[in-house]
Amino acid sequence: MTHTIVNTNALAGKRVVVTGGSGFLGSHIVQRLIQEGAVVGALARTEGKLALIKPHCAYSFLKCDVTDAEETVETIVSFAPQILFHFAASPDAHEKFSQAQSCIHGNLTGTLNTLEAFRLCGGELFVYGDSCKVYGNSEAPYREAMPVQPISSYSITKAAGWQFCDLYRKLHGMATVSVRPTLTYGPWQSYNLISFVVGCVLDCKREVRLAGGTQTRDPLFVSDTIGAFLAAARLGAKVSGRVINIGGGREISVAQLTAMILELMGSRLPIISLQSDARPTEMWRNYCDNVEANEILGWWPRTDLRTGLKKTIQYLIESRAVPAVQPKGSE
Repeated sequence: MTHTIVNTNALAGKRVVVTGGSGFLGSHIVQRLIQEGAVVGALARTEGKLALIKPHCAYSFLKCDVTDAEETVETIVSFAPQILFHFAASPDAHEKFSQAQSCIHGNLTGTLNTLEAFRLCGGELFVYGDSCKVYGNSEAPYREAMPVQPISSYSITKAAGWQFCDLYRKLHGMATVSVRPTLTYGPWQSYNLISFVVGCVLDCKREVRLAGGTQTRDPLFVSDTIGAFLAAARLGAKVSGRVINIGGGREISVAQLTAMILELMGSRLPIISLQSDARPTEMWRNYCDNVEANEILGWWPRTDLRTGLKKTIQYLIESRAVPAVQPKGSE
């Protein structure tokens, strides 16, 4: 097996824009880029989680809505990035007409506007924040050559967003790469299965009710996710056109993951698995063994699941950053 040698200083001094910079992944990558010596522009509608970054003045806040084509071009061209990480997106949610509209607007229009702005900059690499949800209920572990089978508005538009990236690569010679994480979790996270379960304990619920329970997830700690994105950026045009799947490397059922969280919290709450409550767009298997990511990037996840969960639980308890508990828990 051949291993990629990555220049760890490749991002120092680079001008880098992070769209969705105030979100979970965006704010983490802004912080890491600052540490690596990059000149960072955090692009978002609001400052959000950027307030957690210290020192707060170490980046430029670029107030912008990527669904506005003129504003996006003006903002990005003015900053003149050499590298752009595109995380701005409408999130996954329960399916309804308004959710489909939101995903089309945020994940397609926003991506197209950002691509056009970056083309006008003549930048070096466009890094697309993709998702393994585009595989739907395909076989696992995921491989670059696998066809996508999206089963939700979110995953359909994320898959199409990458196709637009690849179109710009073919039409304009723009270097583009897709990085597709599994379930990323960790400090600063928004609502997901882990915060749901922690919330059940902190809110003294009688039980943890799961929509399903047998479906599997492959949790990937946020610092490892960011490490893979940065590794791709350091390689630049060498990874253009590639799709890189990344995961924690451990497939675990939602019910088993819930039990692990409860154990780490010293809780004996019963787990109620309601298979009939699973969403029609549910992914039943989610797993990446990282073989290709290691070959392409020289990357493996470094944080084991228990360690990552302990750090996340501690953050959620200390900040009490747990949204109101909802009767679901598959995502």
